[in-house]
Amino acid sequence: MIKAMSIETVSSAAVKDLFETCNALGVINEQNLNAIAIDSKRLNDPTLRFPENQLIDLWQLISKKTKRQNIGLLIGQTINPAAKGLLSSWVSQAESLSEALEIFRTHIALMNPSEHWDIEITKETCKLKFSLDENKAYPSIAVERSMSALVSWGRFLSGNEFPLIDACFKFPCPNHHKDFITIFGESVHFDMSENSLEFNSRLLNLPIANENQYLKALIGDKSKELLKELTKDYFFTLRTKKAIEEILLRKGPISIDLVCAELAISRQTLYRKLKKEGCNYKSLSEEYKKSESLKLLQLDSENITSISLRLGFKDTSSFYKAFRRWFGMSPKSYVRDLPNSFER
Repeated sequence: MIKAMSIETVSSAAVKDLFETCNALGVINEQNLNAIAIDSKRLNDPTLRFPENQLIDLWQLISKKTKRQNIGLLIGQTINPAAKGLLSSWVSQAESLSEALEIFRTHIALMNPSEHWDIEITKETCKLKFSLDENKAYPSIAVERSMSALVSWGRFLSGNEFPLIDACFKFPCPNHHKDFITIFGESVHFDMSENSLEFNSRLLNLPIANENQYLKALIGDKSKELLKELTKDYFFTLRTKKAIEEILLRKGPISIDLVCAELAISRQTLYRKLKKEGCNYKSLSEEYKKSESLKLLQLDSENITSISLRLGFKDTSSFYKAFRRWFGMSPKSYVRDLPNSFER
């Protein structure tokens, strides 16, 4: 049975933490937040979930607004107790760094279902491999933030310097590479096959200063209950997403008829099955068009007409309208500012 997140959502704490940190750094304000349809008042409700695309929009906004090349690292190094969500509260009550890491790694979907941490442990070393869903339009600063944040939390929870043996990043060496050395140590590598952090496995035994068994059990039960609600059987929604993906990989134009042909079903059956799972074709195709438009513009910024057709728009005018609705600017404006759009 294939499992997928029922609706791709992130915790309100994830959005709140990112906004408040960047607001304190003077990068964005509440007006900017309203421009991407996020109500700052709703961030204070820990029970709410936000669509993941709103978090991605926030990351894109930060990447666009800031002139600080090291903004991802700065965000990751900032620990905001006021924005602590369910997962970070659970992690904080663990007995050891090993337990804290396992809670975080195996329940990260509570925070963001697109983040993944894999672990390899030997007698001498522990390697953590990080990945962020490449089908989503996250900028590289989001990767910098997640990896620097893990090191920050390791140091914060254990009270230890938490020295690293190696830190590897998939993206090219950025202009602010010296800032990486300050956080990760001298052995930092770019243009690697994976994002990873390696350290002495003995560090896993470090105790957590504020460990509380009672709170850990209480928060853990609540977290597992929420995760069970979030993770449901959405077989057909996942199949439809895969069909859209396959069409894009073949460089064909996205259309509902091609998706139906890929799935070997009629339109009526597609609508009915998606509705049963609380989803619809329009939102699924919109999600892919939105993220894919940025990727295609980066690869072939000169051919906006062919990009429009490939994404299933009847003409460039329709694509321009949709792009402006998604990102608050025209495709040409995005292309013009492209060197500054993703800080590498």
